[in-house]
Parts: sequence; C-alpha cells; structure tokens
Amino acid sequence: MMDELPIMVGAASVAGTVDYVNGRAIEYAGLSRDAFPVGLEKWLELVHPDDRDTARRAWRDALGTADPVQFELRIRRADGVYRWFRCRAVPRAEGDDGTGRWLATFADIDDQKTAQHDADEMTALLDAVQAGAPIGWGFGDLDCRYVRVNQQLAAINNRPREDHPGRLIADVIPDRWPQVEPAYRRVLETGEPVTEHPVNAPTGERWLVSYYPVRVAGELTGVGFVIMDVTAALAAEAFRAAVMDHMAEGLCTMDEHGLVTSVNLAATRLLGWTEKEVLGRSLHEVLHATAGANAHAAADCPLTRIRSAGEQVDNAEDRYVHRDGAAIDVAYSASPMRVGESVAGVVVVFRDVTEQKDRQRRELEGRHDQKLEALGRLSAGLAHEINTPIQFVGDNTRFLAEAYQTMLELLLVYRDILGPQGGQLPWEERKKRAEDAEEKADIEYLAEEVPGAVEQSLEGIDRVASLVRAMKAFSYKDTKEHSYADINEGIRTTVIVARNEVKYVADVVLDLDEQLPDVLCNLGDLNQVFLNLLVNAADAMPEGGERGKITVTTRVEGTSVVISFADNGTGIPEDIRKAIFDPFFTTKEVGKGTGQGLALALAVCEKHGGTIEVQSELGVGTEFILTLPIAGKRSSAA
Repeated sequence: MMDELPIMVGAASVAGTVDYVNGRAIEYAGLSRDAFPVGLEKWLELVHPDDRDTARRAWRDALGTADPVQFELRIRRADGVYRWFRCRAVPRAEGDDGTGRWLATFADIDDQKTAQHDADEMTALLDAVQAGAPIGWGFGDLDCRYVRVNQQLAAINNRPREDHPGRLIADVIPDRWPQVEPAYRRVLETGEPVTEHPVNAPTGERWLVSYYPVRVAGELTGVGFVIMDVTAALAAEAFRAAVMDHMAEGLCTMDEHGLVTSVNLAATRLLGWTEKEVLGRSLHEVLHATAGANAHAAADCPLTRIRSAGEQVDNAEDRYVHRDGAAIDVAYSASPMRVGESVAGVVVVFRDVTEQKDRQRRELEGRHDQKLEALGRLSAGLAHEINTPIQFVGDNTRFLAEAYQTMLELLLVYRDILGPQGGQLPWEERKKRAEDAEEKADIEYLAEEVPGAVEQSLEGIDRVASLVRAMKAFSYKDTKEHSYADINEGIRTTVIVARNEVKYVADVVLDLDEQLPDVLCNLGDLNQVFLNLLVNAADAMPEGGERGKITVTTRVEGTSVVISFADNGTGIPEDIRKAIFDPFFTTKEVGKGTGQGLALALAVCEKHGGTIEVQSELGVGTEFILTLPIAGKRSSAA
C-alpha cells in the first residue's frame, strides 16, 4: 500500500532508528531495503548539510512534546541532485509499555520552492494556489470503511481525524459518496488505479481524487486515495482568463528565445497590433524596432537582459512604439518566468504614461516659473540686501587702500634711515625723521581701524555669498527625483531669501530640531512651500501694529517630521478657512497675490505622502502644520 503512494513515507523509533521507508523513497535515494534499519545520523547523510541541524532540532522538539512536526529540508537524489521536501512527522504509540514510533511523509516541493514569484500577479496567484493546495491521503478496506486518514483529508471531510477509522465512507461523506463509489468499486473490481477523478461538493468545493489498489502479499486488501483540493486553482484559472481580457494594463509574455507567447487585450489596444499578428514575433521588435532615435539595440534591450540574466525590473520607464510609429512613454515591470533553475521566458506588464509624463513636465516648468515669479517679487529686497554689504565693503576697501599707501610711505622712511646712507646721519636726526613719519601716518589710528575694516569687509562678503547661495538653491530647476535632504537647511535658505520681505514687519524665530533626520523629498518643491508660508505669515501682520513674530519649528513624530509655521498675525476668518487651499483663491489685494501659493503647498505635501493642516484664531494668529514621512511616499501598486 505504501509503495503505491506518490510521496515518500518513512518510520523511525523514538531513538531515531529508521526502520522503514516506502518504495518511492528507496527509488529516489537509490538505496536498498537491506540497508534498513539505520541510525538517524546515517539517514541524515542524505540530507543537505545546511539542513541537518534543522532536522535534528525538529526531531528533538518532537521528542519533547510528542506533537506532530512539520519542516522543510533538501534530500539528495540517487544522481546527487538535492531537492526540497516538506516533511511531516506524527507520533504513533504502540504496545502497552508506552513505546512508540514516528511516521513521516516527505512531499516533493522543489518545483514550488523554485517557482517564479515575480511573474505576472495573476499567474503568480494561480501558481501559489496550486502549489499550496492541501493534499489529503487515506486508506479504505474492502467493505468501504476508512482504515486511516491524514489530517488534511480529515479537514477536507470537516470531521476530526479520530472519527474516521472503522466508519463507512458513505456515512462520513454522504453527499460525495455517490460520486466516489463508482471509482472506488472499480479499483476493487479491476485492481487498476483510477487517477484524477473529479468530485464536487454541494457547497462548491471541487477535488481531484486518485485511487490506488493496496495489496498485501499480492492480495488486494483495500484502496488508497490521494485528494487534491482544486477549488482555488480552478477559480484562479478563471480569474486569470478574465484578467487577460479585462486588465487595464498591457501584458505580454515571451519565451526563452524572445518570441511573443501571449498578449492580453489591453496590450493589443495600446500597441495597435492584433494578437494573431504578434504571436511568434520578437517582442523586442514589436515594442522597439520602429522607435527611431529612441530604439534599443537588441543586445541592449532591457527585456533581453531580463531573459538572459534572470533579472527583475519594477516600475521602470521605457519608450515603446505604436504600430503606426508613434512613440509611447510607458511604465513597466518585468519578471523572469523560471522552470527549475532556468529562465523559460519573461512577463511584461506596462501602462501608457505619455500624458502623465507630459503633465509632469508641464508641472515642473510651472513650478520653476513660479519660483522665478517669487524671486521677482523679492528681487527689490534681495537687491537691497546685497547692496548694503557691498557698499560698506567698497568703503572699507578704499580706506584700506589709503592705509596701505600711508604704511608704505612710513616703511620707505624706515628703509631710508636704516640703510647704508642713513648711517651717515646722526642718531638724533634719524630718530626725529622716524618720529615725524609715524606722526604723519597716525600709527595708533591705523592699528585700531584696519582690523575692524578687514573684519567688516569679510562679514559683508560672507553675507553676499550666503544670499547668492540661497538664491541659487531656491531658483534651481528641480527634477522629479526625490533624494534625502536636510529640511532644516532648506528652511534656513528660505529665510535668507525672504529676509527683506519679512524683516520690516516681524521677527523670525527658528526652533529647529538639530537631530532631525534627512527626509526623502524634492527639497526644491518644499523650499517653494516654505517661502509661500513665510511670506503669507508676513502679509498677515496688521499694518501699523506692533512688530510681529513668526516661529518656525521642526520635530520628529514617529516615522514623520512635523514642520510648523506659526504667526501672531490677524488670523483667518472661519468662513473662508475651508477655501484657502483652492487654486486662485486669495484675500490679498490685486497684484499682491495670485492665490496659487497654498494650492501649491497642498499639492506638494500630497505628492510627498504628507499632509498640511491649518489652525487659526482671529486676532491671535495662524499656524500651518506640515507632516512629511521621513522615508518618502510609498509607491502604489502598478
């Protein structure tokens, strides 16, 4: 009976002596029945060295608890190749003295372990359902009574395992026995197996059952059966067929030679080809061959690299070509399809992002133009901020030039009276000439004023340089790429750029967390948001009132950073608070605001996976609170 099973079965004593394996195990390992019984360590020589400790630990744990155990390991085949098996061992008590044995089954899961997990989502789902479907097995006698079942079969029958032995199969599964009985009795009558016999349950489950004759000493003693639940697999196959017709993204598959093996309806619509026209053609040629200047050489085609190297690509961009020659910008993911260790093909899922990329380019240009517009508004103040230090740098430079000339004249007097010709003069006359020259040069004045002039000039140069750096950083034309950046530095840069806009109405207080981590973001976009909030806070200060205060704080909360812009200005009335983020909404007078600042701030925060909130009270002030994830916005599924 055991020899007819399509899985390996073994038995061992509590001490670990393996005293029985079935025919499938003998054939797989290339052993002889004469080799048994054998000690556990000897049997473990067939186990992969990296998995032996796992097997020993599982055995020790099983001995300690006497509970069933299940684990995975690799076992060497007769030809030296290791394959993965799922081992399930259960204790079995025997005799009145409490001695016992362990019965183990070994199911080959090597194909499941090496199956392609990154192929098309629907195909992967189907493979996972099929590979993980529960398999039940059991034995029945000549009277159609259960002799033994495993836990999986008991679960399929929705009855405890111990309720099966000795009971009529018809009593345990009355709803399915009419379907099972003909095949069962056929095995008893003919002694021949019946394989993949379909059985349906009234509740909708579907199984494939294989029946095998069980003989002892050549005499038929019963029937063994193996049951596989294919309900989920059949549903997944139907789902996969539906996906091929209704999936919004294009899907193509190619074989190991790069030839198209299947396309879904969306792919034919996006590319302009019919399924019949592309099947059997090179997928590279279908997607790229007429791309003109943007064409990939076959050797450089990403799909070729995936097929040859087994690489996987997620959310990449490329340019495909419509049948009429029009270029199509696409976002795609591609996964190799593996059979064993080799790549048997590639699955490509793509979507048309041409309009999206055009829109992104327009938005990028728009953001850059808005930055230049903001700098234009601030240009007069920036010019003043630069002109002031330049003026005193110029004045100090002229003073230092005059001081240099004076000191040079004094040095020439010293040189004259201390030189060879000066030695002919009396000492008193040389001393008097030196004193007269020092009095004319006013040494004490120069010693006091020159260091200050130098220091003041250097400070002015640093101030101008910091303004130039800030303007360059602020006006730089950003890309859509995100990278880790220092939010605090972005805020400091923005404060420098907006200083002249703010300094006459409010003091800016920076309360920045110096331990703030870098954030995955587009800092150029965030700088624009910071500028809008800072200028809005300055504009909110009442005219003719006391000097205001704008407080900018940063802090960490969990996996996010929180940035606050708080002012003690006039506040925002409640009736217009809900409209402040609408595009072109503004309460400022004509020519002073376009109503785009807060709309841009909201859009930028959402693109970063963050939020922006406003809290305001009339006569007290307003606070805008930005929350941004440190690790950036999570990518959504393609």
